[in-house]
Amino acid sequence: MKLHNLTPYPAHLFRGCIDEERVLAGVIVRIAHDIVDGRLRPAADQPWPVSAGPYQGPLGPMPGDQRFVRDGVDVLLFGAARSDRGRPAPRIDVAVQVGRTWRSELVAWGERVWRTGITGLVPSAPEPVSAVPLTLAHAYGGADEWDGLEVAYPDNPEGRGFYLERSRAHGRLLPNLEDPAAPIRAWDDRPEPVGTGACPQHFGPRVRRGLDIDATTGAVRQIKPAFFNDAFPKMIAPRALPGDQVVIHGVREDGPLVFSLPPIALRVGVQIGDDGGERTPVLDQIGVDADARRVFLTYRYPFRYVVTPHQRRSCTLGLVEPD
Repeated sequence: MKLHNLTPYPAHLFRGCIDEERVLAGVIVRIAHDIVDGRLRPAADQPWPVSAGPYQGPLGPMPGDQRFVRDGVDVLLFGAARSDRGRPAPRIDVAVQVGRTWRSELVAWGERVWRTGITGLVPSAPEPVSAVPLTLAHAYGGADEWDGLEVAYPDNPEGRGFYLERSRAHGRLLPNLEDPAAPIRAWDDRPEPVGTGACPQHFGPRVRRGLDIDATTGAVRQIKPAFFNDAFPKMIAPRALPGDQVVIHGVREDGPLVFSLPPIALRVGVQIGDDGGERTPVLDQIGVDADARRVFLTYRYPFRYVVTPHQRRSCTLGLVEPD
């Protein structure tokens, strides 16, 4: 079976075997949009591909799209936390809201170091800052030295703020990005690193939430749908529907980034022998390039079929004509 893509957007039909007779398939299409007056308008260029394996996207490395199930909608936010009108501030509050019920928040601090206080080491006052990149390099993690060996924080080796001894923490940096519900209070706190872009598949919290591992043998007992989400765990919305408003604070100097999710004007037609019909794919990924005021939306339609020799099979992706 091949995909006949009648749209101008990147798309692909992925397939995998369930057993000798049954096939699991999924049509994935990704559409890049410009934000114009609070609405999403399909962009003239479509720089975000659909790829079977990891690829280099316009904003850095991206995971492959060969996923058949997910648990919710990935919200991927790229760019930096930015202060209002570019005026330096000690902290920048970033918040992402989809619809009326789902919201995720983080705090971006200016540079802080551990200082000696009355009760021990305490964070210094943050230096004013106008921008903090929303990357794992600015989240909790990093590496420290013990007995002449470098020891990395397994959940985020590239971050900052991880120290093995109190004496090594003194005068050194804290992370810039924090979960406001779990702020660092002591030098030996071990908070979950926060991120907003594409989540690495080996990221500890993603693995722990997505895999059911036997504590005795270490064997994987179950792979949950959440393991296949590409957003950080706290950036997965339960759902996102056409008409939902997306509001993002703290990533533009000129105020909140606001847009509404458009109607799904896509249809997937599947013909298996004499059986066929059209279905509407679902939205399962929202990617936001805050600096460029651009958004990509990823849609997915998974289905199964039984392979019968010499049977006619086809799959077509098309657009719905507006009323």
